[in-house]
Amino acid sequence: MIDKRLFTRVEYTESVAIRYEDQVFLGEIKNVSLQGLFIALEHKIPQYAPFDVTVVFSSDESISLNASVVRCGKTGIGIQIKHMGLSSFFHLRKAVGTQCKDLELIIRETCMISSCIH
Repeated sequence: MIDKRLFTRVEYTESVAIRYEDQVFLGEIKNVSLQGLFIALEHKIPQYAPFDVTVVFSSDESISLNASVVRCGKTGIGIQIKHMGLSSFFHLRKAVGTQCKDLELIIRETCMISSCIH
């Protein structure tokens, strides 16, 4: 199988809340890149459906993302980030950078994802 990913993906575990339509589902991030996440989730969300994701690191640290489902699997969903705020991007980049340790690669990927940061 050929890996078509353009962004470095690293293992990462954190709880998330997903707001889809008028419902909130809890899940757990399994891996992360600057472009998306894989979230273990018991509920099904249709492919390409837009929704909001909140990752709470502590009582005063969280990130909010607007995303859509790009892959549905038996154990969860792969999501692509559509929009995120600058502080959310910094938290996400730190999570990837801590695992990756290749600063030059992360800088190149930052330039590629810059259109999603608002």
